[in-house]
Amino acid sequence: MSILVSSAADGVEMDFLRKRIGAWEESFRSLYYMFRENACSVFYVCTSHFVVMFTSVDGLGRSRSYQAYISQSTRGLRSSLKEHDVSFTMPLCRSQVEQVTTEDLVELSEIEKRNLGQTRRMNSFSDVDNTPQSLLAFSGNQNVHGLYDILLNYRSFLTFLNVVDVPVLYCPVPFQHAALSAPEVRCMEIKRADHGTSLSHASSTLNDGHSTPISSAGLCYSVEIKDSHIPPWIICKICALMASKGQSFEASFTTEHTSVGLNTALGVVSQIADSEVTVEDSQETAYTFGIPEAIVSPCLHSGLLKGLSYCNGSYTVSLSPV
Repeated sequence: MSILVSSAADGVEMDFLRKRIGAWEESFRSLYYMFRENACSVFYVCTSHFVVMFTSVDGLGRSRSYQAYISQSTRGLRSSLKEHDVSFTMPLCRSQVEQVTTEDLVELSEIEKRNLGQTRRMNSFSDVDNTPQSLLAFSGNQNVHGLYDILLNYRSFLTFLNVVDVPVLYCPVPFQHAALSAPEVRCMEIKRADHGTSLSHASSTLNDGHSTPISSAGLCYSVEIKDSHIPPWIICKICALMASKGQSFEASFTTEHTSVGLNTALGVVSQIADSEVTVEDSQETAYTFGIPEAIVSPCLHSGLLKGLSYCNGSYTVSLSPV
């Protein structure tokens, strides 16, 4: 990308870059208007610096509520949004960064540019930038559309993204120029070393204390799924399929660092220690970010999902604080 955008690039390379950017803009425009026409209720824009989630939910009557989230942000990004009158909140932030005016952000940015290494940075900025606490939430048609417009024209507004390839778009339904993506799946059959000692119970306890059924031959099975990003509808369908067989299973997750802020329950902001929470039906909420198999439980607070186990018709969730 550095070569393609350099002044030394020849006409062929620049033509390739223009066509690629044009095709991406057509894809993003198609996907967004499908989203606004309720043909899809969730999709993602994945960049090298952050991940954006667009989502909608049915409201009262025939109304529909639109939201968007940016997983992490910087002073420059927040300043650009404010300059273009796009309002946002920072639900995971415990400081007052979001209340700083546009003029303050622009002035501080200019001072730092001219006095590199000599400007005393404000703690509220330096502590929050590029962390889950800098997650931005957008609500309402005007703000969500404003965010879409900035992302569509990111090469003008977010110039730091010009040195990498176009963002990747993920959606559970087809859209213009879309391609099917198949993650790498690796299946293994594992024979436990202690299977000969106590087969009558037909179970084995793992290091974290969970119990997993095994066959009379002392076998268990491991499925590893890899991709640059694995969207939640894939994870939900896999878990639903496993649960439909009536078998107990455990899952652990490795979260892409740029998307950590999106992997929290945003209803309550609080600090929690590593814990395990059993999700009861009475605690479930209907708002599922457009994913039918998923639930959002208030008891999850702002913890990051690190593990999931299923046994006897119920799930146990392992959390880490964000």
